[in-house]
Amino acid sequence: MTATGFEFGEYRFLPSARELWRGARRVTLPRRTFECIEHLLAHRDRAVGRDELVAAVFGRSNVSDAQLGQIVLRARRAVGDDGNVQHTIRTIAGYGYRWVADTGEIEADARDAGTDAAAPSARGASKPRSRRIVVAIALVLAVLALVAALLLARRVAPPVATHGIAGSETLAVLPLQVDGLREDAWVRLGAMDLVAERLRQAGLAVPPSENVLGLLAAPATDPAEAGVRGATGARYLVRGRAHHDAGGWRVDLAAEPEHGIAIPVTFAAHDAIDAARGAGDLLLAALGRRAPPNARESDAALDETLQRARAAMLANELDTAREILGASPQLAAQPAQLAWRLAQVDLRAGRLDRAEAALDDVLAQPATHADTRLRADVLIARGATRVRRGAFDDGGRDFDAALALLGTHGSLARGQALLGRANSRVAAHRYDEALADFGAARVDLEGGGDTLGVTRVDANLGMLELYRGRPATALDYLPGAADRFQSYGALHELLLTLTGIVEAQLAMLQRDEAWATVERASALRERITDPDQRVDLLLNRAQVQAGAGRYREGGAALQQAAAIAMSGNRVLQARLRALEADLAAREQRWDDAARAAAGALAEWPASGADGDRSAVVRVQQRALLALGRDDAARVLLDRSREASVTAATEPGVVDDALAMAEWCIHLHDGGCAGAWLQHAAASADRRGVPAEIVAVAAVQGPFLLDAGARDAAVAGIGRVAPWAARDFDSALLQLRLFRKLGPREAWFNALRQAQALAGEREIPAALLAPPEPAATP
Repeated sequence: MTATGFEFGEYRFLPSARELWRGARRVTLPRRTFECIEHLLAHRDRAVGRDELVAAVFGRSNVSDAQLGQIVLRARRAVGDDGNVQHTIRTIAGYGYRWVADTGEIEADARDAGTDAAAPSARGASKPRSRRIVVAIALVLAVLALVAALLLARRVAPPVATHGIAGSETLAVLPLQVDGLREDAWVRLGAMDLVAERLRQAGLAVPPSENVLGLLAAPATDPAEAGVRGATGARYLVRGRAHHDAGGWRVDLAAEPEHGIAIPVTFAAHDAIDAARGAGDLLLAALGRRAPPNARESDAALDETLQRARAAMLANELDTAREILGASPQLAAQPAQLAWRLAQVDLRAGRLDRAEAALDDVLAQPATHADTRLRADVLIARGATRVRRGAFDDGGRDFDAALALLGTHGSLARGQALLGRANSRVAAHRYDEALADFGAARVDLEGGGDTLGVTRVDANLGMLELYRGRPATALDYLPGAADRFQSYGALHELLLTLTGIVEAQLAMLQRDEAWATVERASALRERITDPDQRVDLLLNRAQVQAGAGRYREGGAALQQAAAIAMSGNRVLQARLRALEADLAAREQRWDDAARAAAGALAEWPASGADGDRSAVVRVQQRALLALGRDDAARVLLDRSREASVTAATEPGVVDDALAMAEWCIHLHDGGCAGAWLQHAAASADRRGVPAEIVAVAAVQGPFLLDAGARDAAVAGIGRVAPWAARDFDSALLQLRLFRKLGPREAWFNALRQAQALAGEREIPAALLAPPEPAATP
């Protein structure tokens, strides 16, 4: 007989079943831990080198010793070993590891007997994730959270009110283990999602499948299922196995509490969809819930098509999902439904032009007007597309219309629409209304068991504070949200949040911390396939490098970003041009600065990021004045003042005031310049953002020194002295002050500090000469 497993001590290792047993108890293993044991066992006749084991477990070479050490430690713990007692896995100093336990082979009949003796709850053990699934789920886009739960959803009746366990208690459904042919692999995720939706329709809180798969993909949790329970607060984990033979399909499900006895059910049917639905309904009955109505029999083929496509989407096999949908005769007879679902695939792939055009066509079709829920779904999808483009007002109108159709009944769809509308309202400075939407979205998402959606709310609250120019408050929200996104494996959400953290840290003049955040994001670059994400990562790097005076590196990062074809995201395009303008101005390449700033302003969305827009206007004005183009600078300033936000607490007010002050200085109008500088200083102090306070002092300090206003200059430049040890502009102001006023020792110390921070920035030659000795009375 053929060996199908291994025995060592009280353990049994079954590679084909992806299981490790200790006596009658199954040991839960994360994928990499399992593959570590599997490789060492397969090569137990020799020592396995460190690089060989890394390649077998991680599929790449750039893995630290600490990462590999963690996997080996988990493998040792799983088999009753540790770093000191090495009865099973021995360290070979300077080389790698070797399997040393006495090991026997298990033949087929012994394996079957051992499995059948297992407890019912063990029969539904989940297979570890494939590498494809791990990578795919990590690339779920944050904007698609608005439509993920709606994608390929079936039309169902409202939840049925029943007795039994409370609807607020959460059940998390894990991927099913599938015993069948290779072409049956779609059942693993398709049946998982069907069971989760069935339980959700009955009024239970069940996290979306994307949430669960993201948590299972997170490498830091051991066992991975414990991370699902901890992150979602699930009372039950629902495990499943689907078995296919000549007689049809049998699906076994077991709802496992953290402590206590599992609730097992089994249902057999001719096809996988019916078997999974029947098992889900039996589980509902065992939990004291009543099943929702079944789909009509005529819908069975469409139902299977949607589940297959849904499984492909969950695995990020977008071309496969498109082929499955396009080949369905049932969907071909419903062109509005087909076009909507294909547009969802395009949106997930980042094809914004194609997706929006398709959604426009769907909304114009009579069938969409007759189907209220379909129209709401399409509006949410188009709103997400428009917000991603930076068309916040248009997106907000779509979310308003969707919410009007969905009504006030709490649901995941309503929560996602509220979250989208909140973001559009932030861009319009409707902060109180946005906060109300965020709160309502949290209630709906939390009620539906979408803990990842709740984390998105928290992250967006941090972004709101950053958008309002409150970086210190933003840092109260964003780091925690980033850690939770990382635990979910939600790559895109994590990267967006890290971008927000970088912005907040730079505003707080925390440059070393900002660089550490950039490096944290850069460690994920191998997993990034979306071009917009790659551009955003490069822009963060360029922004921090330019701020540190590392102009060549920053310029190289901007060139790499400009060479990547983006999706049509105007906000991202504008940010790229704005950073190009800022770097050119720092290097006094005024023609390039004026051209890049004009490009940024041409791309700028009609609403949103007004504070950043004011900074770009100021860069363009400085460039025009340096080029002697006073008339163009005057026109630019007038237009900017007409469009600027006038509230003294809004982002942009400081840059607006500094632009006016610099215009007055250019005209040699000291009274006008002094008034605008006082306004800028008062606004900066009121807002309390260190980077803005330094920006004002960098203009006001030299102005006051040149005007002979010694005491006012000392007060203003002294305001930024605490940041001189980490910020070049603050250090340069101290140098300028002591060069003007002495004493020499203070000037020399300030010079050394400025030189240490300068990077490629030049210190003005006039400041390099020591101050004149004070005259003797």
